[in-house]
Parts: sequence; structure tokens; C-alpha cells
Amino acid sequence: MARRPLEQRTVTYGSVGGTQAVDLLQYPPKGYRPLEVRGRVGHGDARWEHAVERLLTGGVYRGAGLAVRIIPAAGEQDAAHYLPVSYDESGQPVGAATLEVPDDEFSPSGERYVRPGDTVIVGPALGGRMLYPLPGRVVLREEGPDRVLYAVGTLPGHPLSGEESFLLERESDGGIWLTVRSFARAASPGWALANPALGVARRRIAQRFLRALSAPIPGASPLPSQRLAVEPTDPGPAIAPAERDVDPQDS
Repeated sequence: MARRPLEQRTVTYGSVGGTQAVDLLQYPPKGYRPLEVRGRVGHGDARWEHAVERLLTGGVYRGAGLAVRIIPAAGEQDAAHYLPVSYDESGQPVGAATLEVPDDEFSPSGERYVRPGDTVIVGPALGGRMLYPLPGRVVLREEGPDRVLYAVGTLPGHPLSGEESFLLERESDGGIWLTVRSFARAASPGWALANPALGVARRRIAQRFLRALSAPIPGASPLPSQRLAVEPTDPGPAIAPAERDVDPQDS
């Protein structure tokens, strides 16, 4: 039997959206290891607009040294949002159920924004060529004036099983913060042997995502070099040690 194309296959875990659980670090899905890294990536409107564009177009991966390829959702149903029947206070139906399909959105530079249902393939690169593809599916995207979020779940062929989310927030003082959260475990017994190395890689890549969004904005006046502030997290008992402050010059 022929295998379905990657963009038609489903994610390899059951707790879709689990990265949004408030108690993820203390109570991750059974058998999964959680991680959270949060850091300030800049300040002001120009940094916010730049960070949003990089986040939603795959630039956050490229800035972290990874190659990326995005395959748009194959059909309208993949990115559709179901709106159920609406009722008035007496319980009478006042609106029929509908299927709402969002239009593609593009950045000011013309790059398409990711949306739920898209397949995102990233991986280490050498000479512009992806060495090992790590496939995922966009399972969630939310936007507001001061908050942008999207999450990617693993697909068959990824050495890990789990989910990773990116939350970009702008605070009242203009400070902009990125929070990277994930839960993961080895996708197969063979990969379980590499669990220690995979855990280290997850933390390092998450820190590189922060650096990707705090890098100088092309065409903007350079600012004085500043330390990238990464908040320590309390992952609870029996979980990996908390993240510490990271200096961009250290790696």
C-alpha cells in the first residue's frame, strides 16, 4: 500500500495544544518531557513588527541556523474553522453552522504567513541543503495586538514526538518577549537511546530562537550590544534544571 504524502499525514501525538497548559512544566502529558525558555528579544514597534514577521514566515528557524520549507495546507478543509449552530437565550437556533476558511495572509515584504494545516519541515543545513528533515504540522495560530502564538506538532519521520509553541508578547512598557514551550519524547525505541543528546539539543535550539528574533533588524540603525535576558523557569520535581541567563556571545 502506497504511503500518503507527508502533508496528508497526521501528527504523532495525542495532546494537541498541550503546550498551552498552564501547568505543563509540572504535569506534562504522560511520558513526555517539558521545556520552557523565555527571553526578552527587544523593545518598540519596529522590533515588534520585525519579530512577528520572522515568527510567522519561518524566519525564526532560518535565524537559528536551520533550513525551512513550508508546504501550504493541501485543501481548504485543512485550515477551515468550524462555527457551530448559534442559539438565543431561549434555546432557539438563530444561526446555521458554517465552515469558515481564512484567506492567506502576507507580511509587508510579501512572504506568506503560516496557518493551521501547513506542513513545516526544518532541519540542519550545510551549503544551503537540508541534511535531515524534521517535519511538523502547524496545529494552532492566534493573533492579537500584543500577542502572537503558533504551535507545531511532530509528523512521522521526526525523531521526537510532541509539540512546540512560540508565544510573542509585547508588554505595557514596550518590551517584547518570546516564550518557547514544548513537550517531547523519543518517537521510537531507537531514538530513545539518544534522549540525553536530544534534550540538550532542544534547549540549545530554543535559546537560538530567542537570538534569532533579537538579532539586528536589516536596514535599521544599530543599537548598543545588550545581554539577552532569559528567564529561569521552575519545571518542578524530576524535570530538567531551570534555564539560566544566556549571553548571545557565548554560542
